[in-house]
Amino acid sequence: MKKIFLLMALVAVLLFGGVLFFRTGGPSDAAALAPAESILFVNIPNTPRSAIRWRDTALAKIGSEPEVKAFLEMPLKNLQSAPGSVEAQEILMGLKPATSFLSITKDASNRANILLGFQFWGNKSDFDQAMERLRSQLPTAKPAEPRETHNGTAILESTHGDRSLFSACAGRWGFLSTNLNELKAALDRVAEKGQNSLDRNPRFLKACNKLLTAPDLIVFIQPERAIDSLLAAGQALGAEAIPTHVEQLKSIEAIGATLRLDGDLQRDAIFILRNNNTAAQNLTHEAINLTSSSTTLFLNFALNLAALPAWVEAMSGENPQTAMIAKPLAEAASASLAPECALLANWSEGKMSPTPLLSVPIKNGDRAREALSGVIPLVPGGTIQKTGSIDLYTIPTRYGTLTLAQNDRFLLAGTDAAFVTQAANSPAAEKSLLDSPSFAPVLGIYESANEAFCYIDTVTAFERLYTSFVPVLRFGALMMPAIGKTVDLNKLPKASTISRHLPPIVLSQKRTKDGTLIESSGPVSMSEFLLIGAGTFGAMNTQLFH
Repeated sequence: MKKIFLLMALVAVLLFGGVLFFRTGGPSDAAALAPAESILFVNIPNTPRSAIRWRDTALAKIGSEPEVKAFLEMPLKNLQSAPGSVEAQEILMGLKPATSFLSITKDASNRANILLGFQFWGNKSDFDQAMERLRSQLPTAKPAEPRETHNGTAILESTHGDRSLFSACAGRWGFLSTNLNELKAALDRVAEKGQNSLDRNPRFLKACNKLLTAPDLIVFIQPERAIDSLLAAGQALGAEAIPTHVEQLKSIEAIGATLRLDGDLQRDAIFILRNNNTAAQNLTHEAINLTSSSTTLFLNFALNLAALPAWVEAMSGENPQTAMIAKPLAEAASASLAPECALLANWSEGKMSPTPLLSVPIKNGDRAREALSGVIPLVPGGTIQKTGSIDLYTIPTRYGTLTLAQNDRFLLAGTDAAFVTQAANSPAAEKSLLDSPSFAPVLGIYESANEAFCYIDTVTAFERLYTSFVPVLRFGALMMPAIGKTVDLNKLPKASTISRHLPPIVLSQKRTKDGTLIESSGPVSMSEFLLIGAGTFGAMNTQLFH
């Protein structure tokens, strides 16, 4: 009984200490400290919680595989031996950051101002050391020295070129800013004297209401003020804005995004808040019948074909000759095809690339045949053939032959004539993705999407890519021996060691009266997947052409 009493007393002391800790540390919600007019707000709400959640993710499980650990041994050793890396780790460990945020605003002169804030569990000396380390990495015209005191808090200023950096520490919150007034306003909010905070912004509240709860990352954008600057920069470079596109951009009130680590998965949600948004019609999902249980990629999306003629008309001033041909085709597409498309791909073992198939539902078959019959003969080498109830069209290109097939339900296009013809003759497969065990968990997401849905079989996609990429990497190491100093290619893990941890990547896009909600999940979310792909593509091009 005595032990229980002592334990309860200890818990009470810890709880009381925690209350004092956070009360003296100021608000724990970063949005309560960021300015309401932030153009960009990025927040990591709870670093320790995210670190704990990370251990359960698919990527963490891959990293704990012995084969992967052995392969990463050399790169990690090189990273840790980089100048300053050990010192930076020690500073970070001492500072113990909890919540951190970045806010970007614009002043009256249209100049961008940055405010960085973070709540930490270390000592003020750890904060001072971190600021000193950061300033040492920048070209310094004038070292840090006291500027003034605000709310009893000392503000330091250092000069770097034509900009100044201001820093201050209030309770458990540290701040760094390029604007003195923004820093003072943040200090006011810590003291609960300021009111113009982001957490009172109606747009922020409305966007957050649509996003994931308890996230590991929050991003909020108010593009309205940034659009004019982007347009001005484009005009300075000689670009001409398209009025309809500008109107669409200006209709966006805000963009909110969250990322949450959820077991094996990384989930994200992006909400685009718009003025006078019109709700979308539900997707018919007819094209799912063209898939098989082993389909690697399935992308189903709404396409506003009715707007195609007006778009071609708007572009006709730049290239009148092309517009003369494109306009009749755009009008025919709008009249004959339904506003829904699907792209699917099968990736057989041993093939270097997947076999794609594009499908569009037919709305007016006669009009579609009339348009294609008038255009295909104008293309050099183009042919028209009728096989039973299927109309086949072939168009030679420098990359291979494009085959189009039309039946009473779909217009199909692909680079594999046999695959296109088979899909046209047998539009309903014996077993579709709906029968795949890996698709079953995402069935509800698939059915609720009204604007777009995407499914990627990551196991197949990774194993095919990995098998194709490894020989290229080994050959590159022979041509560039320096690669061997960075990674040991003899320790590359087997594809199955990684792929067995990979759940599928799934995306769902829904339009509502308030805006558009995009949700995705996977070992990496779809947005992360696209960013990684873009970064990899850019890096490869840099290496190849520079």
